[in-house]
This record gives sequence, structure tokens and C-alpha cells, in this order.
Amino acid sequence: MIELLKTIDTDQYLWCRDAVLVRVIGGKSALTKIGSDDTDDYTVNSVLLLNGKPIVQGEYPICPTCSALLARGYGIENTDCKELQMIRKKINSAYVDLQTSVRNIEPILDLLDDGYYMIADAEIYPTDGSHHFFANVPDKLCHIEASCSGYYNHDFLTVVDGFPAFLYPTQSNTVLNPERADYYVDKIDKDNAPRAIAYYDNGFICALLDGHHKAYAAAKKGCPLSTLVIIPMSGTYQEQHSSIAYACFSEITIPISVLTAYSRNKPQLKQIVRFDNFHNEPIAENNFDFRFYPTVEELTGIYAAGLENVTITEELVEQWIKSSDFDIDGQIKLKYLLKYYAKRTPQQAYTIAKIVVSFAPEIEKFQDLIVTAYKIIIANQNHEAEQIVLDYMINHDRKSFAWTICSSYWEDVD
Repeated sequence: MIELLKTIDTDQYLWCRDAVLVRVIGGKSALTKIGSDDTDDYTVNSVLLLNGKPIVQGEYPICPTCSALLARGYGIENTDCKELQMIRKKINSAYVDLQTSVRNIEPILDLLDDGYYMIADAEIYPTDGSHHFFANVPDKLCHIEASCSGYYNHDFLTVVDGFPAFLYPTQSNTVLNPERADYYVDKIDKDNAPRAIAYYDNGFICALLDGHHKAYAAAKKGCPLSTLVIIPMSGTYQEQHSSIAYACFSEITIPISVLTAYSRNKPQLKQIVRFDNFHNEPIAENNFDFRFYPTVEELTGIYAAGLENVTITEELVEQWIKSSDFDIDGQIKLKYLLKYYAKRTPQQAYTIAKIVVSFAPEIEKFQDLIVTAYKIIIANQNHEAEQIVLDYMINHDRKSFAWTICSSYWEDVD
């Protein structure tokens, strides 16, 4: 039984369109994550199981800013999951709204352990967070940078807590049919695009349960994958000098008082976990467009800079640069903004980059920022960009710090 309890205000979450809190009652515990405490090297072995078979394997460090070792599992196509077949027709049709989708995927939610979950309609990138197609993971355990619980930003000396952002495969690549994937190419970037389904694993990684063909189509199109993410409750916290305790579902938090049947003493399922290697053939990536996918560093940079909920305008950027206290932190903040927008909204990145180079004489000491801006400008093959580059080269010599970048504008032009 699935109870829809509460619609969540997601305006403050950059990655999430909508979210709803649900409670699973009488779950089958067929889709469950188990861990073990049998390691002695400050790590925890864990597997995500479906019908008793591992679909994601992991060795998770106690250190929250260290990346985990992940490995693919048995292959979801080998788990005899009839529930996935039951929902496939509905989930492959046009998206209506989150409440409708939750009802459509109830057979999958019934496979979970009893408890509370957040179901989020999110934009997820079909990469591993490092510009590789998400399904091209090695056969054995390997470090996935985006799997850390929190990403440490060295520039701002701050940690950005994980949230659903990137994918990890549960299906063998041999099952993928490129022709089936091409069916979604013209549909995948629409607001009503058919949704994929994923289970939030850890850090910035989601295990893709259904939608590997959709993810292929998204990578071919160079757009995010609209995904229904199942987010289990990860813990609780209470602010100092406050009587209100909160439940955490990745980045989303709600008062525990909303969880009417919440129990603090629920035992964790632990057993000895051993790993197996499952062979996988990589998929050729020459047809994919990764230009507009941020890496985990670029994505978290916007959070570390405190810009995830800031409305960026040309006037605001000019105001920052003209400010008397525009310092090294200011240029780092603006550099992260440029890198992020170059992946998500390239035209806005280009507009901001033009503002930056227009102030280059006044902020010349911030060379990293200026070079970043010129890199974005030369990526635009248009008359205006060419003139900006020519102006720089006319007014500078070959020893200037941005000369090499600007001169590369013509390298790929026939």
C-alpha cells in the first residue's frame, strides 16, 4: 500500500521540479539496500538488491568526502521483475504530473521496505559526473568521483552535500537496442517526456532502474534525463537550540512530526556482503553530446559559491565586478558561474562572458576568470565573437595570458 502524504515545496532545490512524500506500508522488501560492518578499513560494503540479486555493488568509505567504489550488478534484466513489465506502458507514455506518475509506479514502490520515501521529478545527467556515459563503467569495483556523500570544494573550503544528479547502470549494455533508443530522441527534451525511474544511492549517484534507452537518447541529444527518483530517508538532524527535528531525504528535509509513524529504533539490516564481477561491453560514445553536462565539480561549484538560488542578470554581474570589494572570492564565484552556465544555458554564459571581457582592463589580475570567459566566447562561431577575439589580439602581443586561447578561435574553422 502506498500513501501519498505531502507535496513538497521544491523552489529551493535547483535539481528538482516537484517532489511528494510517500509512505510504503506492507512493502515486499524486494528492492532493498543491505550493508555489512564486516570490513576493518573504514569502509562499509553494500549492495542494492532486486529480488535477491545485486544490481549495484558498492564499497562506501566512512569519510563523507571520499568517493566510493562502485560496480555493476547482476543485470536488472535477469532479476525476473514482473513489476517493471507491469508499469512499462504507462511510464513510457507522456508525463502528466507527479501524483499520476506515483500511482503509475506503485508496483515498483511496493517492492521497497516499509517506511517513508521522497519521490522527486528531477533532471539527471546520463553521465558518471566525469564526462563519461553512465553505462560505461568497468567490470569491477572502481572509484566514481560523484559517489562521495559530500563534495569538497577547495576554492571555497566548503562541502556540498550530495543530491540526485548523475546515473549508475543496473542493466547490461548488451540489452541496449540503439533503434529503440532513437525512438525517444525527439521526445526526451520535452516537458512531458516519458520519465525514467531511478533509486537514489549515495552522494550524487542514482541507480537507474528503468530508462536505459531513454538515457541513451538523452546523451545523444545532449539534454538532462527527466527522472522519477526514489529517495529513501537517509537520517535525521536537529538544529542547535531548536526543538524541531528533521528527516532527511538527500537534500530535502521535512519536520519529523510529518512522519506520523516514524520510529527511531528501526534496526538496520546488516549481513556479510561479498562482491562478484559481471562482464560488460562498453558502448561507443562517438554519437553522444556531453558538451552541456556539468561535471560533479562544476555542478557543486555553483552551490559552493552560493548561487544555486540566485537569479542572475547582466546588471547583477556588472554590479559584482564594479563593486569595490570584488576580490579573489568574487572572481572564483563568477568563474564557477560561467563554467556551470556554459553547460546548462550556453547563451547566458556567452552573455556573461562578454561582460567579463569588457571589464578585462580593470580586473586584469584575475587571469583565470578572463581566460574562462574567452574560452566560452571562442566556443561561439559568430561574427560578434570573432570581433571580440580580434580586438584582444590587436591590443595584445603573443606573451599575453589569453593569446593562446584567443588564437585558437580559428583552429577548427574550415
